[in-house]
Amino acid sequence: MRLGCCISDGNQAAALEMAGAEFCEVSVARAVMAPGDGYERLAASLAESRVPVRAANVFLPGDLRVVGPDADGGRLREHAATALARLERLGVRVLVFGSGRARAVPEGFDRERALEQFAGVLREVATEAAGHGVTVALEPLRPAETDLLNTVAESAAFIRERDVGPARLLADLYHMREQGEAFDVLGECADLLVHVHVAGVARRRPGPDAEDLEPFLGALRAAGYAGDCSIECQWTDFAAEVPQAVADLRAAAVRAGWEEAHV
Repeated sequence: MRLGCCISDGNQAAALEMAGAEFCEVSVARAVMAPGDGYERLAASLAESRVPVRAANVFLPGDLRVVGPDADGGRLREHAATALARLERLGVRVLVFGSGRARAVPEGFDRERALEQFAGVLREVATEAAGHGVTVALEPLRPAETDLLNTVAESAAFIRERDVGPARLLADLYHMREQGEAFDVLGECADLLVHVHVAGVARRRPGPDAEDLEPFLGALRAAGYAGDCSIECQWTDFAAEVPQAVADLRAAAVRAGWEEAHV
């Protein structure tokens, strides 16, 4: 299991490299699709780093609706085509599909219809992504962020029961913690899991006070998980905090039994 971290811009890659992380995860909406020459500057910064870009998140801007009467298929396809070409150039292997606002069900709109719409969106994006060497991972999000697919269990059932093409699943420790979801589910959906996120208490960096971090990593190991693990949290001072965050995550992974992990 490789240990990495989400970054907000290419300038953070240097600090991440010094911290000993093995990869970084970038934001599509905020960085990859930045206006002007933002993407080119991002690509140039990352090209100078020895930390590869293995994953991306925040796929859609909040105003690009993919369910409900205002779902904009044309804009989605244009956005996806540009984003996926750029992600392939960066070397990204996993695209996390969270985008809670974009997939939220509008008030009064039929929920079953929304689920069908979202299944179609996942299928279309995941199929196109596969052509770029990218696997799409559906991210369950807490209810404060969306009302569509909040737990790992229901997201796994959604993937199994509907035609979502090659889309797979992500598990996020923070969202599981917020939902009180048991880690047993990780074993039940191990065949679908391709990526995970971790954070500490109150969505701060993972540290010794995050008592559920080691059990989470242990459950992944017991399930035979073979993907990567990204720190996704809030920072006060990224450069100052990330070395200890990576060290604490590495220590927790070793305690959880990841002797063969890239730690």
